[in-house]
Amino acid sequence: MSGGTTHSTTQNNAGTVGCRTRFAGLAAPGMPVERLGRLAQSLGLAPVAEPAGPAALAVLLTGAAPGSDADELWLPPIAAWIEPPAGSDAAGLAPLLAEAAGNDLYLNLTTATAHDLQLGGRLLAALNARYPLDGDRRDDLELALHEAVSNALVHGNLGVAGMKELSAQELERFSRDLGDSLADPALAARRIVIALRIDPATDGPAEDGPAQDGRALATVEVADEGAGFIPGPRTSSGASGRGLDLIGNIAEELEIGNGGRSIRLRFRL
Repeated sequence: MSGGTTHSTTQNNAGTVGCRTRFAGLAAPGMPVERLGRLAQSLGLAPVAEPAGPAALAVLLTGAAPGSDADELWLPPIAAWIEPPAGSDAAGLAPLLAEAAGNDLYLNLTTATAHDLQLGGRLLAALNARYPLDGDRRDDLELALHEAVSNALVHGNLGVAGMKELSAQELERFSRDLGDSLADPALAARRIVIALRIDPATDGPAEDGPAQDGRALATVEVADEGAGFIPGPRTSSGASGRGLDLIGNIAEELEIGNGGRSIRLRFRL
């Protein structure tokens, strides 16, 4: 793991600048062809049955749709993964696509869907396909992404407390609480948003960060809809938890914002 971290608990006010991704098409595993065609046309995109080619695509995912977890859906040219809000039409999706266009990779999913997809590994696969990483660095980044996403889903959106010790009793309690929270429709419908931007290698400063020292710099922001938290002097404790110490040992920078409901990480690639 790499060292050299900067921790901050200031409000995260970073926004997307300009249009980083121009989407050419829309895919939706399991969606009827006619509906996909109408939706894509309303959004000014081409309906895509089999994602391929160089043009960036957005894909609509739902946990119930067959094929939502297919590995190829997490590789180029797909650059955005969005779960349509309940009852949404093109007008409801347009703002999410606009937000996605301000990033290089973008995810906006419900907790129920995200929990089943192992998002840390999926996001790492999408990043590694664009910027191949060596084995150790890839493993470190996947661990940090997994921890950040797990924190947002489990401790944030689902409100499940981490294991305070390694014991069968605590494991049983944690598993029971997790299952109960996932079974709550209101908690399962809470959303997680992940936005990733990559500043290419340069000797100058990044868009809103430190000098990149000749290596590309990835900025990942993970936001949840939970109650938030205030990190103390020691940010991880017990057998599990938010694990900010672990993430901070891997990331170049770590910032907490929105009352603990968002985290921004920066990694040199």
